[in-house]
Amino acid sequence: MMLCIQALPTEVVHLITAGEVIDSFASVVRELVENSLDAGATRIAVSLWPQQWRIRVVDNGCGMSLDDLQRAATAHSTSKIRQCADLWKITSLGFRGEALHSLTTLADLEILSRPRCGDGGWRIIYGYGGEARHIEEAAIAPGTIVTVSNLFENWSSRREGLPSLAQQMKAVQATLQQMALCHPHVTWQVCQNDREWFSIYP
Repeated sequence: MMLCIQALPTEVVHLITAGEVIDSFASVVRELVENSLDAGATRIAVSLWPQQWRIRVVDNGCGMSLDDLQRAATAHSTSKIRQCADLWKITSLGFRGEALHSLTTLADLEILSRPRCGDGGWRIIYGYGGEARHIEEAAIAPGTIVTVSNLFENWSSRREGLPSLAQQMKAVQATLQQMALCHPHVTWQVCQNDREWFSIYP
């Protein structure tokens, strides 16, 4: 079972200030999928709408409680580490507690989640900087659904500096294939523009 999400102590934050680099579709997919894998997911579905700059990752991982969901996009908040000593024994893929927070400054972020032992789920829409702006109950299966929309909408120079969407989709495919090789027990389903793109099975 994952620990609850907590803010990191200042001394730990200083040690990991390099933070996350979110600069493309592939980097967003990587960060979200790493969270799914850390949550123990065995099925991960990735949907992409390149022209809308939208990404959705659905998993059957352990899910999050409402308390954790409210803190999920807060800066330097994570369930993976607690103190400096933990940095030397990291077993998770993500640990800085920065990816979701960074996404709230670059895009619109919505998360639905239901813990495996919970009776119901919750949906939260986050504002700029990670504040939970809208909270409501949601009827979903155990696991988590993360939707990133309007990526880099307010960063036109960053969009213009990126490779073509076709090239970015190739990078996404390569990223997921590499992750699948490292996690052969996971079933991967990937769609593009609401059509099945490719699947990878154990």
